[in-house]
Amino acid sequence: MKILGTLYPAGSSKAVTCSAVVFDSKLMLNHEGGKQESYDFASTVLGEPILGQSQEITFGAGSRFLPEDVKFRWPTKRKRLKLVEKLEQNLFAVLGAIILSPILIYGILFKAVPEFAVQTYDLVPNAVVQEMGEQSMFAIEKAVLEPTTLSAKEQQIVTKLWDDSLQKLSLPADQFKLSFYQSDFFGANAFALPHGQIVVTDDLVKSMQEHPLALQAVLLHEIGHVEKQHSIRMAAQAAAGAIAFAMIFGDLEGFAEVLLGTGSTILQQRFSQDMEKEADEYALQHMKQHGIDPKEFAKALEIIVEQAGIELENDKEGAWSKYLSTHPSIKSRIEYANAF
Repeated sequence: MKILGTLYPAGSSKAVTCSAVVFDSKLMLNHEGGKQESYDFASTVLGEPILGQSQEITFGAGSRFLPEDVKFRWPTKRKRLKLVEKLEQNLFAVLGAIILSPILIYGILFKAVPEFAVQTYDLVPNAVVQEMGEQSMFAIEKAVLEPTTLSAKEQQIVTKLWDDSLQKLSLPADQFKLSFYQSDFFGANAFALPHGQIVVTDDLVKSMQEHPLALQAVLLHEIGHVEKQHSIRMAAQAAAGAIAFAMIFGDLEGFAEVLLGTGSTILQQRFSQDMEKEADEYALQHMKQHGIDPKEFAKALEIIVEQAGIELENDKEGAWSKYLSTHPSIKSRIEYANAF
């Protein structure tokens, strides 16, 4: 059977009209000018059979032949190619794919990926954790932090609370670091980085000068983020999600960049509600264990809300702060701490 079509030679923009004939294990191309070319049919690469489009064939050197007849299909024993086209022509299969594909994507991105992150985050080497933390801190410091304006005495008071917290938790001081910064972006707040660095803003310290135990509750909360390795889980989840997304949609060019750049996700991602609840629980458990009233944690949250200028009655989940925009409802957290 003679197949009319167009040949696109490798490394050339030319298009050559010719015909192809397949016999035994060979494919013969006959050019208009009489030139003939022979190829081993078994070594060719067949394009995906798509309804309404010609099925191209690619030769070893990179040349491609495209038949004129959109219904023509190359003879093959490759069952996958036949199955794909058969499914594409089946109405129920198409409708099933339309319905099931979003469900599958949701399951992968929002169920499988987070579970994968939970199961694998503790396999991340300490050197990688350290690099992620330092990289993130460098970026945050350049973008939204300024040198602290706190006096030496003010810093000493907070440092004493910090040392007391680490001692009560039996945590090694050399694996944690407390830093002070001024930040208009973060306002009265604190945040934790994966390598154990806790950043406390000047506004937070000043707003809690009369409530040192409330400030200690915030420190315990941030230590909880480090101990539960939330930043690593978050980065692992972001990386796994990006890889899964790329595999689903067929774009793996940025695979290496995703793996090497997970540290930057600390800047772009915020802790999930579950992680915030875990850190809250960590702080409240240790406060109760060491004789600190859990209501001090509620007081800390109330001060942060007040400093952010948000009315507690109007608090909506994820709407009360730039940094805490994905946190669970502040009102529910305060109620939980008061009832703890």
